[in-house]
Amino acid sequence: MEQPEGFHARGKEGHVLRLRRALYGLKQAGLAWWRALKKSMEELGFVNLDSDAGLFKCFDEASQTLIIAVVYVDDAIFLGPSKAAVEVMKKRFMERWESRDLGELKEFLHRPCCNDVEWLTPKLFPLLSLLVMRQ
Repeated sequence: MEQPEGFHARGKEGHVLRLRRALYGLKQAGLAWWRALKKSMEELGFVNLDSDAGLFKCFDEASQTLIIAVVYVDDAIFLGPSKAAVEVMKKRFMERWESRDLGELKEFLHRPCCNDVEWLTPKLFPLLSLLVMRQ
């Protein structure tokens, strides 16, 4: 190992520095980010699923509904039958993480998404709820 360019200390050329936290661009940065995300989601009341690291579930006591969060790299989707409960959870998430709401979901991972509430709520959400509750 060598000292980084621009950080050479005279008389200490053979010494290396120990990092106290992962820096952006290092191999450990992704893991450190994921641990911070998981901790913050747990503080919001979400539980991480064993089947997929990017899926989180939360039962909202106020609206008595299940909220599902899907996180992949720097994209997050919040789903639930109660739009008000989802909006509250998104707001709480955005207070912790520097992010912005891009409005209605148009695509995720470069795949088009359907926002037809008549189709989404009665058909897709119960299936997702069933899969998530099995965890």
